[in-house]
Amino acid sequence: MAKLYVDALPVLFEGGISNYVRPLVNCLRKKNTEKRSVKLLFRLGFHRSRRELYNTWRSDHSFNEDGEIKTYIPDRVVEYLWNRGSMASTIGECKKEDIFLATTELVPSNRTLKVGWVVYDLTPFRAPQFFRIDHRRYLASMIKRASVSDFIVAISENTKRDIVDLLKYPEDRICVVYPGIEGMNISKLPPVLTHNRPYVYYAGSLSLNKNVDGMLRIFSRVIHEHGLDIDIILSGKDFCGKSFWDELTRKLKISDRVRIKGWVSDEERQYLLSQAKMVWQFSWYEGFGLAVLEAAVRGIPVLYANRGAVPEILKNPEQEIDPTDERNAAMKAAEALSSSSKLNRWSELGRERAAEFSWDKSSSKLLKWLERTS
Repeated sequence: MAKLYVDALPVLFEGGISNYVRPLVNCLRKKNTEKRSVKLLFRLGFHRSRRELYNTWRSDHSFNEDGEIKTYIPDRVVEYLWNRGSMASTIGECKKEDIFLATTELVPSNRTLKVGWVVYDLTPFRAPQFFRIDHRRYLASMIKRASVSDFIVAISENTKRDIVDLLKYPEDRICVVYPGIEGMNISKLPPVLTHNRPYVYYAGSLSLNKNVDGMLRIFSRVIHEHGLDIDIILSGKDFCGKSFWDELTRKLKISDRVRIKGWVSDEERQYLLSQAKMVWQFSWYEGFGLAVLEAAVRGIPVLYANRGAVPEILKNPEQEIDPTDERNAAMKAAEALSSSSKLNRWSELGRERAAEFSWDKSSSKLLKWLERTS
């Protein structure tokens, strides 16, 4: 029986790539067949925290432990061995029909089995002004990882185009596997807050590459130029600091209309989302945009930037704004917020489009694609 090995380290964590890897792994494990079985690799190393997270994860899952491999070799040693074509120390003996799926930037250089690599986005190259890194060196490292990959999994068509353009990778060796939306409880959620005024909602990193500062400037125009009686709530990890946002909201004269929640639990985030009048996503660039899909499946209207992969989620230009044109963006937002018919139409279109995204469908597509290319 052929095996699909998956680097499952991300499933132990919260947010970011974990929101993609965890449900994908869960679906793949349910699709074990007589032709191919799925085995999860947990790189625990010397990290006590990783071992504790693994034990917590294990207690919540009833998967057969035969489908798991745990290695206590440090990541640096793993990388050294993998770069020299040796994987036996981590996954054991493998056959040429086996496949390894790398879900992080630790990609094996190996010719005894096929190696695939999941690429989420190439945002640092599309919005370089927001990333203080050596872009040339980082690009070289990405190209090197691509060169040892027999295939690449991209999370959107936009990311696929970026891989072809920036990494010069063959298009026919890239499989687009969209995130899905199963597992969300969209019916009963406890009331974890009370809010008097209607509000628009943003969920994501509170950072400049997400254009949160531009979002607040647009919101200020909606309040002061268009006279709407509405608040804005933002949740997510804060990369700028409370003093930065306090100063910005004070200058924009919207301090009493802005609620910055910071990092919140999934339960509270889902409640905030479910009660929002509209969701905004004005990021300069996104590899996908899961918050947009989560809003759409609930029937919450979304206004989003015409950048990156977000437009391919809902495919409705009427809901797009140009983040460089804040005056027009504010006008578009105010018009939508003042029009029940427009909000209802966006809500219906969003639900219809969200129904096309399924982890079951995505995982089946990946497995079929692997069988065709193996």
